[in-house]
Amino acid sequence: MILTNQLNNPLVKKHVIIVALGLFLGLLLYNYFGVSINLEEKSYNISKLILSALGGVMLAYITYFISIKLDKLIPWKSQLVNRFLSGILLLFLTNFILVSGLVFLYNKFIEQNNLDEELYKNNLIKLGIILFILILIYNVIYFALYSYYSYSILQIETVKYERKQFDLQLKALKSQLSSHFLFNNLNTISSLAFKDVDQAELYIRGLAKIYDYTLNSYHSKLVTIKDELQIVSAYLLILGTRFGNSLKYSIDISDTNLNHKIPPLTLQMLIENAAKHNQVSETHPLQIKVYEERDQIVISNNITKAPNKVNSFNIGLNNINSRFKLIHNREISIERNGDYTVRIPIIVDDE
Repeated sequence: MILTNQLNNPLVKKHVIIVALGLFLGLLLYNYFGVSINLEEKSYNISKLILSALGGVMLAYITYFISIKLDKLIPWKSQLVNRFLSGILLLFLTNFILVSGLVFLYNKFIEQNNLDEELYKNNLIKLGIILFILILIYNVIYFALYSYYSYSILQIETVKYERKQFDLQLKALKSQLSSHFLFNNLNTISSLAFKDVDQAELYIRGLAKIYDYTLNSYHSKLVTIKDELQIVSAYLLILGTRFGNSLKYSIDISDTNLNHKIPPLTLQMLIENAAKHNQVSETHPLQIKVYEERDQIVISNNITKAPNKVNSFNIGLNNINSRFKLIHNREISIERNGDYTVRIPIIVDDE
């Protein structure tokens, strides 16, 4: 059982394969230079066979490490042809020189005999041809395994990415279903129902629009700024109903950026945070500004007195920042300089 678990380890598997290929190459070396050249040797010599096997394993590891180095210097992804040809050429030359050198040193210092030069050259040519074919096959198999491994890693990363994305989207949805948000809206609807039926209907329609957008954008990684602003307008209408003239807001986004994208609920959550973490009254008016600045959207609000007993999931800013890092590899920036300002990147379609 322990041995089986070890063999299932990718690192152990890799070394087992390298050693097996090395032993095969060592047996090949012995057959050509231990038997073919030395015609007097009719049976296998264990000591020579072991030396050949060790030499083959050494060559296999050298081949592997050269391949790894080439992967870094000449990546398969960007230079497929150059990587394939350079792999064949460099590995063949390296192995051929090492094999020739090992055979020469063995016969000179261990066997201490003089080889038939013509027979030696003929067998060296034969081995060179076989080595070239083996290196060619090795590169084809190595490329196939490398491609499969890269594809597998890509698939795993894609699954992780999507899972994390859905998790962040779920947390964003959860923030919209918070008891604080529902409680305030239900209180407002209850109050409006007896004072202004038409206003109560508009309020309910706006709330329904927000929840419809929230649920439908759950599986979307990005939405257009235009779509997000429509929900922001509905949400600001709700806030305006609750706070009256105590809430001031302005939105200034050019038509050029309306079709560019951001993660869903980004602007809505930031505006909700502004209303949630500041007291809004005639004595403490809240002003929210949404505008563009180069390749960013800026959401800024003045800081009033903090409200009492505000429950928070503590996921708003972290959630938004995590989604931008995951999707766009950029982060939001936050400034506290009199006003509370958040800058979020604009995602252009061709990025």
